[in-house]
Amino acid sequence: MDKKREILEAAFVLFCDKGCHLSMSELAGAVGIKTPSLYSHFDNKDQILETMVTERILHFYECLQGKMKDLSSKGCEDTMRGLYLYVLAYYGESNRLRFWRGIPFIEEETLRNTCIRLIAEKDGIFHKQMLSCFTKGIKRGEIRHDAGNASLHLYFCLMQGVLDGLLFHKDAQAGFSFPDDLFAAYWAGIRA
Repeated sequence: MDKKREILEAAFVLFCDKGCHLSMSELAGAVGIKTPSLYSHFDNKDQILETMVTERILHFYECLQGKMKDLSSKGCEDTMRGLYLYVLAYYGESNRLRFWRGIPFIEEETLRNTCIRLIAEKDGIFHKQMLSCFTKGIKRGEIRHDAGNASLHLYFCLMQGVLDGLLFHKDAQAGFSFPDDLFAAYWAGIRA
């Protein structure tokens, strides 16, 4: 791994633990270099954070688009379940959930607003794709014809709720089955 990549990986780990309160000396120590050497790779801490955060956000949405493509030939139930389980698995790895939950607390306003705009843009694309899947599910008779947009929003709330549960009840992650049970209950409520 090159030193620039190593710095970004260390910044991710420190950001998950400390948010933007990580120091350049901590970052340098994490990669085994002296603090001034960081400046041969990046102009300042804000540039490191901006690069790392933007890369992580874009990586998630690229992975999500890949998963959506993999599921494109499936029915609505399989697509929604597959994406739901994929998102839970994605966030179950290496502090990713703590990273995402830290974004709203970025103190530097320009970076925080850039992240919020980027996430809103990518979420908008994902929402449109899920709305298309949901609409096809209604047309194909998989989903009740009276299931409205609120039912799709409930799907997103279900994901967020389970993710929050995983964040706050880390010990419950091992061997738990309630996410599957929750999706099954959700689907039972909207299926035709």
